[in-house]
Amino acid sequence: MYVGSLFSGAGLGDIAAEAIGLSHAWFCECDPFARSIMERRWPGVPVFQDVRDIHAKNAKRVDIVVGGFPCQDISCAGAGAGITGKRSGLWSEYARILGELRPRYAVVENVKALLGRGLDRILGDLAEIGYDAEWDVFPAAAFGAPHLRERVILVAYPGGDRGAARAPILAPGGDLAIHRQPDGPTYWNGLLLEGPRSQAAVSAYRGPVVCRVDDGGAHWMDRLRCLGNGITPPLMRWVLERVMKVEICG
Repeated sequence: MYVGSLFSGAGLGDIAAEAIGLSHAWFCECDPFARSIMERRWPGVPVFQDVRDIHAKNAKRVDIVVGGFPCQDISCAGAGAGITGKRSGLWSEYARILGELRPRYAVVENVKALLGRGLDRILGDLAEIGYDAEWDVFPAAAFGAPHLRERVILVAYPGGDRGAARAPILAPGGDLAIHRQPDGPTYWNGLLLEGPRSQAAVSAYRGPVVCRVDDGGAHWMDRLRCLGNGITPPLMRWVLERVMKVEICG
């Protein structure tokens, strides 16, 4: 199966796609440093510089489109322009590309604030082009990271009878136990996560912690920016594995 990657960053989510055997047909990234990383990791694979340049006439049709469109106007840390803002408004290009290329699946990632700042618009746009969708919020801590980093993951697919008969992709299962309490703590795989600096999340992670400082290394701040903007690879791998399982088993 072939993947097209939008708003690719340095390809963190694409590492997950590659790890489960998916092949990349093309990427799209405007940042020169991030683009240089992808060109080294995936030599020979086309990298578009502007999402507005991707059309059915020049981009190979793919089975899956993945990517997290810009969150700056949606994030609580931003000015709150919302999904119609200059940067997050590029969602409209994402929807246009889905309408033109008609992939079997699309995996969309963004910050948790999307639930109240644009999810309705996304669902409406998807419905207009004939796609159904399911979504949930997943923390990076559920996949081994030392921080909460909650992200909305939305999986879209063509609707109709086939879509209605499809087994749920993001439904909780034995491989990722999900338990919530209304207006209270959240439990993920036995971890009590009470906030972004939850001690439970930190204690569950035994690897090195990267601090947002410049240690004098080459391109260190560029690397940190790519990490901060990137999709958590283990999370994307879990989602794509669920997509593949449903595709194979129905």
